[in-house]
Amino acid sequence: MGDSGRQRLDHVVLPRRLPGLALLERYFPSPADNQLDAELTAFARPGDTVLDPWAGIGWTARRAVAHGMRSVAADPSPFAQLAAQAFLLAPDPVGIDAAFNGLAASRRVDVPLRQHIEELYATRCPDCRRPVVGEQFIWPRDADSPSRKVYRCAGCDLSVGGGEDRVAAVDETDLAKLGIERSPPPDAADEPVTDLEADDDLPPAPVGLIGEAPADPDPAALGEGGEPPPPPPLAPDPPTGSPADGPRYASTVHPEPMQPNTAVDAHRGVHYQQLRDRFPVLDGRSELVDEILELFTPRNLYALQTIANKVEAEIRDPAMLAAFRLALAACLLPASRLNGYPGRVASLRISGGRVRQPASRFQREVNVWRLFEAAVRDVRAAVSALGKDRRPVRFAAGLEDLGGVAAANVLWIRCRPAVVGQYLPPEGMDMVLGSVSDPANVDELSFEYLATAWLMGREAAETLRLEPLFGGGPARSDGTEATALRHAVTSAAGALKPDGWFSVIVEGDDPDRVMAVALASAAAGLHLVDVIHRESRRTGDGVTLHLRKPSAEDHLRAAMQPQPLRLGAEEGHLTYPELAEAIDRAAGDLLRARGEPAGLMRVAAAVLLELERSGLLARLAHSRGNGADASGDRREASLDERLERGPVALLSMLLREELGREDHPSLVRVGDPERPMWWLREPELAEAPLADRVEWSTYSILSTAGRLDERSFLERIYALFPGLEAPDEELVHACLAAYAAVGESGQLRTDEDLALRLHDHARIIGLLVDYAHRLGLRAWVSRREHDRAYAGTTLYERLHEDERRVYLPLVVRAPADVLGAVDALWYRRGRLAFMFEVDWTAQMGEAVLRRGRQVEPNEQQARFFVFPAERTELVRLKLERSPWLRSEVERQNWHFLKWQHLEALFRREGAGLERLEPILGLAPLIERGGQQLTMFGE
Repeated sequence: MGDSGRQRLDHVVLPRRLPGLALLERYFPSPADNQLDAELTAFARPGDTVLDPWAGIGWTARRAVAHGMRSVAADPSPFAQLAAQAFLLAPDPVGIDAAFNGLAASRRVDVPLRQHIEELYATRCPDCRRPVVGEQFIWPRDADSPSRKVYRCAGCDLSVGGGEDRVAAVDETDLAKLGIERSPPPDAADEPVTDLEADDDLPPAPVGLIGEAPADPDPAALGEGGEPPPPPPLAPDPPTGSPADGPRYASTVHPEPMQPNTAVDAHRGVHYQQLRDRFPVLDGRSELVDEILELFTPRNLYALQTIANKVEAEIRDPAMLAAFRLALAACLLPASRLNGYPGRVASLRISGGRVRQPASRFQREVNVWRLFEAAVRDVRAAVSALGKDRRPVRFAAGLEDLGGVAAANVLWIRCRPAVVGQYLPPEGMDMVLGSVSDPANVDELSFEYLATAWLMGREAAETLRLEPLFGGGPARSDGTEATALRHAVTSAAGALKPDGWFSVIVEGDDPDRVMAVALASAAAGLHLVDVIHRESRRTGDGVTLHLRKPSAEDHLRAAMQPQPLRLGAEEGHLTYPELAEAIDRAAGDLLRARGEPAGLMRVAAAVLLELERSGLLARLAHSRGNGADASGDRREASLDERLERGPVALLSMLLREELGREDHPSLVRVGDPERPMWWLREPELAEAPLADRVEWSTYSILSTAGRLDERSFLERIYALFPGLEAPDEELVHACLAAYAAVGESGQLRTDEDLALRLHDHARIIGLLVDYAHRLGLRAWVSRREHDRAYAGTTLYERLHEDERRVYLPLVVRAPADVLGAVDALWYRRGRLAFMFEVDWTAQMGEAVLRRGRQVEPNEQQARFFVFPAERTELVRLKLERSPWLRSEVERQNWHFLKWQHLEALFRREGAGLERLEPILGLAPLIERGGQQLTMFGE
């Protein structure tokens, strides 16, 4: 789609995330729906084919289908494909409820499955001796039996008037269920056994849970008496065939052939051997599988596998099966010994073929059925949050099946992003849209290995990257991620049509990853159009890059344009001064446009746009360190060495070197050393600071837009500040809170009236004049305020005759026009001068950063910013987010005075300068709990 069909999207879109599954948000984070909707609406249209080379769990594909488009999704993870199947096909929530009820009622050992599993955790209340079902059993680390139990007793709850968790020590009954016999005390043999104690005796646990098997176990006797027998052998994976039969996975490892009649360990049960056979290993290191399964108590291991077998046997619908497998995946870590007590569930970490053991002193053995029930509710809630307006998804077996009225609309390719182009025709995609995720760490690879093998079988788990888990893979170098991104972008760009758009969403505030994407795109022949930086502590930082694949006309137009003459550079070789000059130019332009300091991520985004504009980005992306220009400069001489490490490492190092120079001629570091910001060494304001412009725009929108909700307001305010001028979300919300209130219907309203505020402004200045006269000081009012009405007259007439003729530079050493713009002054010539800036907003840029810097501070001067109390938090945030404003406020000796406190001071009899002290500051002494009365002697 050409520029004529493109809607303008050059501003931040704040993510509005739907309720999701915590498991997927932890291991497979995805962009918000409204972000994807904005990108698809701007750069594609119904009927287009959208490629996502970093598909994850298929969120881009789902939104593309919702917009009437076709989607090609690529991801190498079988577990991600499972999650994508659950959410793309999206079973009806009512159907999930029906399937769960059917699963709970399915028979297991002649009882419903729910009852069968919960009987594993049956116990008694030690207070009333009623049978109850345990919620948790607490195991000391490395112990062979639990020590405490957590349960709820309905009978005891009635007596205390409410439900509550109870904790008690385990008894012989609880241990007997696990096949553990506790030796009685030495004198216990002579004590009579009561009937109640006799009733409490239970037979030892059956074979397959814990303990040793009898010498000659009778298989026909197992299961009698209600104890759970071993589950039936696991059904083999369905044969491959049509897409409805399920995907077939190509193994990336070559395990030894399995023996058809593998011996079953009777001491551990058939279910243990079934699970053990589902985990592939490298180099025969099967001890890792034993360590993984030993993370589960025998009772929980049996319960999980029994539910998994029932899910596979009872549920045939692919979407429903995927949803229930997701719920089981969410149970794996909480049901293991990684669930510490007290504390949180630790991550599974496999390194060198060994499992890192949990460090907590106690572990929780949770009730697996209740855990599974809660997980199913979570999956149901996540599916319900998708809404009812979603379109049906039909998977294609090949690209030729995409399109048509009743044809498939999603093609899922299980491959790495670097090779996705091999499965697609050149220049066949209308748009590429994806979110680059962080490289998988050890915790993510470990969980994926556990969940894939347990829920999907050995064939699927063999396709995973096992080398990092077993310690046999090569060490990752610094340029591994940049190389992978370069290959992925190049492969996807090859499938993109000329004049097509390539949008990449990068979550986080890592400038190196953003530079890697930009350089990879330049190497693939894409042109960088926009870099949109979202800065937010609420929703997280993020960067969106909009790239475009040039058409034949673009190439012809570029070839006809004159090229700059590059002296001292052979064959277009890069030089250090070229890059350094581009960095300085980009940073300076950015800071002057914003009027406030900026962090590293925003400066890096500005540098990328400047490198693209000047043509240096493509030259840098294709540089390989050939033919350095030896100019005698040490930095220039080392440029080749840096290029050998890759363009990303070079640009990252050069950017930090330039910004980190203490002797930089135009830039200076300010703020927190841990998160530094940069500002101009010789500050200049082309216009008001960004924070003040956002504040005034907020008031303008609220006062003119009529009925408006928060979502619409955020869209409007960010549209006014495109590209790198986008404000951080905290500033926007602070401005909104300072000027608006939310009505009952969710509509925003503002009580601000401009005419009334201007009247208040004049009244506060009049109070300052009158109080100065009560103090015996002389006063001055800005010329632009002379005609303002106050107390039945004008502010000018409130001044004495000699005050009207005063020559201000004799009072304060500063230009007359600067002093004449100050709202009010108190002075005693040669002794003191108080300058007051009165404003009904929190806009301090003009008073502090422009006018205030032209008045040299000294010990006889003090300055006061007088503002309404409802702007306090906005003033506080502005000081917090701008180190330059904060330093100028301190250097110029500014104090803050709220209108309400000034009015209270004026109403008191008498006058005195000492009375100002308790009412100065953003949190004055008068507001600090219980001191208000004593401060004013009332």
